[in-house]
Amino acid sequence: MNNSNVTSTRTILHDLYEKERQSPYYDNLCRPISDLVPFIASGIRGVTTNPAIFEKAISLSNAYNQQLRELVEGGKDTESAYWELVVKDIHDTCKLLEPIYNETNGVDGYVSVAVSPKLANDTKGTIEAAKWLHKMVGCPNVYIKIPAIDESIPSIKEVISLGISVNVTLIFSLARYEAVINAYLDGLEASSMTDLSKVSSAAAFYISRVDVIIDKKLEQIGTVEALDLTGKAAVAQAALAYQLYQKMFSGPRWERLEKRGAKKQRLMWASTNVKNSAYPDTLYVNSLIGPDTISTIPPDPALKAFMDHGVLSRTLDAKVSEAQSIYNAIESLGIDWSSVGSQLENEVLTSFTRSFDNVLGCLRKKVNEFASQ
Repeated sequence: MNNSNVTSTRTILHDLYEKERQSPYYDNLCRPISDLVPFIASGIRGVTTNPAIFEKAISLSNAYNQQLRELVEGGKDTESAYWELVVKDIHDTCKLLEPIYNETNGVDGYVSVAVSPKLANDTKGTIEAAKWLHKMVGCPNVYIKIPAIDESIPSIKEVISLGISVNVTLIFSLARYEAVINAYLDGLEASSMTDLSKVSSAAAFYISRVDVIIDKKLEQIGTVEALDLTGKAAVAQAALAYQLYQKMFSGPRWERLEKRGAKKQRLMWASTNVKNSAYPDTLYVNSLIGPDTISTIPPDPALKAFMDHGVLSRTLDAKVSEAQSIYNAIESLGIDWSSVGSQLENEVLTSFTRSFDNVLGCLRKKVNEFASQ
C-alpha cells in the first residue's frame, strides 16, 4: 500500500472518528517510523503491534542492523537486544502520536506493545514485564498488552492498580470479556491514586478467527440451518460484547469510579482482515462501527479496502436481537462458544510464541553474520 493511496483517500478515517466516534488504529509497525506519518495524516489515531509484526519487521529489514550491532558490541545478549529494538520503535511511535494523545486528553494516541508470549501462564512474571516495559518506553501513551488468559487476569488487575495503561489482548468469548472488564474495574478500585484519569485500557476482542473456527464446525454439521449461519458468528458475538460493555460501564459501581476520573475500557476490534475470500473484504470493519470503540486495521487488505470502498454507518448495535438469535442458534447446534474461545486462545498464543522464537533466531543469525564480517 503506497503512501499516495493513503493521502488521496484520507477522508473516510476522519469521518469514521468524527461522525461515528470510532477510532481507527493501524495494526502494523516497522522502521522507518516516519512511514506512519501519512497514515496519521489520513486519520489513524493509534498503533498496535504483536510478536508477529515485529518478526516481519526485523527479519525483512536491514533497518535494525546498526542498532543491533551496537547493542551486541555493548555486551547485550540476543533477547535483551530484541527488547531494546522493540522499545525504541514503541518509544519513537509514542512520540509521533503524542499530539493526538494530548489533544484528546488521553483517549487516543496509544501505541500497544506486548509482554513476552512466553509469560502468558506466569502471573507474577507478566506483572514484572509490564512494569519494566512501561518504564523503558517512558511515555504516557503506551499500552502494555497482556493476554486475557486465566493466569493473566490477576496481572491485569495489579498492573492497572499501579497506574499502567493496558491493552488486554486475545479475547475470544463473552465470558472471558466479562472477566477482563471486572479485572479492569477491580484494578481501578484497588488503586491508591485519587485521580484515575491517567489510566486507560482497551479490550481487544478478536473477530475473523472466530468465524474461521465456527464456520468449519457449521460446515461439518452441514444442515441448511447450520450453513445459513456461516460468516455470521464473529460479528454477532462482537455486537453482544458491545451490549456487555454498555451494561458494565454504567450503574453505581462505574459511577463511583467515574467520579475519581476513570475512563471506560474501550472495546477494540482485532483481527479484522477477512480470512475467507468468499466474504467481502470490508466485512468486519464495516460491520463493527459504533461509538467509543477502536477498530484495529491491518494495512493490507483491510485498511486498503476500507479506504477504497468502506461504508460509514453505525452497524455495531443496529441489529442486536438478530445477533442474539444467531449466537443462540449456534449454541443450540451444539457449538460451545467458550471452548471455541479456549481453542483460539491456545492457537494464537502458540503462533505468537513461534514468532517470538523466530525473531530471536533471526537476530542470532544477524549477529553471527556481523561476527564473520
